[in-house]
Amino acid sequence: MNKIPTSRPTVTEEMIEAMSDALRNERMVLGESVFKFEDEFARFVGTDHAISVSSGTDALILSLLALNVRGREVVTTPLSFIATANAIVHAGATPVFADSSPQDYNLDPQEIRVGKETAAVMPVHLFGYPSLMDEIREAVGEKVKIIEDACQAHGATYKGKKVGSIGDVGCFSFYPTKNMTVGGDGGMVTTNDKRLADDIRKLRDCGRTSRYIHDVFGFTSRLNTANAAVGRVQLRHLSDWNERRRRIARRYAEKLKDVEEVRLPPMGGREITPVFHLFVVQTDDRDELAKHLLANGIETGVHYPVPIHLQPVYRDAFGFSQGSYPESERQSGRLLSLPIFPAMNDEDVDRVCDSIIEHYGGKE
Repeated sequence: MNKIPTSRPTVTEEMIEAMSDALRNERMVLGESVFKFEDEFARFVGTDHAISVSSGTDALILSLLALNVRGREVVTTPLSFIATANAIVHAGATPVFADSSPQDYNLDPQEIRVGKETAAVMPVHLFGYPSLMDEIREAVGEKVKIIEDACQAHGATYKGKKVGSIGDVGCFSFYPTKNMTVGGDGGMVTTNDKRLADDIRKLRDCGRTSRYIHDVFGFTSRLNTANAAVGRVQLRHLSDWNERRRRIARRYAEKLKDVEEVRLPPMGGREITPVFHLFVVQTDDRDELAKHLLANGIETGVHYPVPIHLQPVYRDAFGFSQGSYPESERQSGRLLSLPIFPAMNDEDVDRVCDSIIEHYGGKE
């Protein structure tokens, strides 16, 4: 019986050859492929600018620094990977959490509280499902900046716009488990603001304005040329891969619709097109179901078992405690990520579903 992984990055000879060609013929840092990748990604998202960086976390940090949030507060969700909030701390701001929505797991606009120190809000398009961007803008007003954490949502759309083109700035990750990768760590910032784009370009490259002149305290956060070459190939296939993910998600939903113990994720609709970076279900016996699936050769994931505010470092630094964000805490104990990746075949989807049905059908 073959094992079904939770995710599997796609690697083809075309990608390997693109990386080899870049290594043979281009500068290893800030070579031609980097700038072509940025132009192509900006066109894909629908923004004037795209700036490649070394990770999704760096995309968030540099965006926050360019928006000058230091000494102020940034609102985000506690139900995300810890890098979302870490970026706020590294940018010299204070993370302020707002609880997640029971409907789509994203930042709940009704839970956002804006004060005089609020500089920005950072919604996360969690699991590839777009946040309610209009409602978030209405909740925070026009003066508060919006940074889209789109690290899990490459190609998702909200009201006809791709995520990363809706707020003041968008941030993407190309880590190998994402919907597209660069063959390692990498990230991208998207924006229509030229000043922001120019500042982020400086920040990623040691703060330099020319070869030997630096006018800000920058970082070494560039994307390697060979990685950019892989990203260019992956980007060309991204829309097809996302459509395959949606087909897998629909098959899951159809097969599991009558399993009362399992709550399915939101599937999108006329205004929202998700890309199912993860297919995440809710169930009261999450850990028992995961054990049953693993015994049948099916890997699963938990995203995320400990919400950010309950991580030891955040408890110690900011005094957060159990019960602060009850919906996020409830979801963190119930969410289970099922296998989903473009190369997954229908037979494997059916095998996962049959195993879930067997698990609940065998209960008294």
